[in-house]
Amino acid sequence: MASLPVTSPGSWVFSGDVPAVFVDHARHSVPLYDAGHDLVCDLSTCFLGRDQPRVGYELGSATGQLLHRLASHGPANSATHWIGVDREAAMVKAARERCADLDNVEVVEGDLTAIGFQQCDFVVAYLTMHFLPPGHRRQVLHRICQALRPGGAFFMFDKVLAPGAQLEDLITTLHYRFKRNAGLTPEEILNKKESLLGVLQPGSTNDNLSGLREAGFASYGTILKYLAFEGFIAIK
Repeated sequence: MASLPVTSPGSWVFSGDVPAVFVDHARHSVPLYDAGHDLVCDLSTCFLGRDQPRVGYELGSATGQLLHRLASHGPANSATHWIGVDREAAMVKAARERCADLDNVEVVEGDLTAIGFQQCDFVVAYLTMHFLPPGHRRQVLHRICQALRPGGAFFMFDKVLAPGAQLEDLITTLHYRFKRNAGLTPEEILNKKESLLGVLQPGSTNDNLSGLREAGFASYGTILKYLAFEGFIAIK
């Protein structure tokens, strides 16, 4: 298994050598990583009809693995114009190469707090929103809701905090065991935790649900959960 470069506390970035090992590392670190991709692709077909031009987004598209799957997942998805957004140039380059065989995909370099959204039908943020400070996160959620057509949907999969210190400690322990059983060494686990200090800023389930409500979504709830990772669906 490829390893991430050793970093200092709070120094995590998605540039440099990270794109080359990103997917492999995520599979060893995030429970249900691929199962979540399966769910998102299946979910997207519920909101992408073929009666008019459709637009879908992946926010934080990284190396383009999920974006490619979304854009080629059946006739309706293939007829949809997909826009992947990432702020790291190296990730944008990797995603463009990954999706080069698809003519319905556009990958742009941009900051989620600053880009303008087109009117759209389905938006995915997979392990993305928890890297935004809470104030910026709520602003982006509001702009996503505004951009979605009525009946459109937003899927967000993030790390979440447990409701209480005892449960948080238990879930953290089980997550560490998951990563160790997946092949990560204790040193790699500790290095990753140190590098994410102050960079990863997860909220609780209630924080995320209240953010979706305040953004203006009519219906929202949990659709996937395992340990500290939770997937939310929100419908306009």
